[in-house]
Amino acid sequence: MEALRADESAWLPELSVVAQTPDGTIAGYALITRGWVDGEPVLTLAPCAVRPEFQRQGAGAAAIRAALEAARARDGERLVTVLGHPEYYPRFGFTPASGFGIRVGFEVPDEAIMVLALTEDRPLPTGTIRYPEAFGV
Repeated sequence: MEALRADESAWLPELSVVAQTPDGTIAGYALITRGWVDGEPVLTLAPCAVRPEFQRQGAGAAAIRAALEAARARDGERLVTVLGHPEYYPRFGFTPASGFGIRVGFEVPDEAIMVLALTEDRPLPTGTIRYPEAFGV
């Protein structure tokens, strides 16, 4: 996480959302960072996590929804990518990236790479997703 925060080209603090319990305990978080599709800037929903004792209580979903709303409010953003469980992320509007001509440069199941278009009035980039170096892929 520290390497990601240190990467000025990827770290977007305004898209970092923390979910807390009513007493202020951190339950989880959702970060949206900068990624690229064939050189075009996009957003990437990663990393996300929820502490085990707070899982399946809505903390992760609330953080993701808040992060996506903040992303929609940013001028010029067109797309959010996510690499994750294909049965979880469609509830937020994500669909398989391959349907948009978007892929990753490493082996993962096709259905695990998903995208969410933030706008319908501009074309989406196509090509290969490049993640921040801190992700190690």
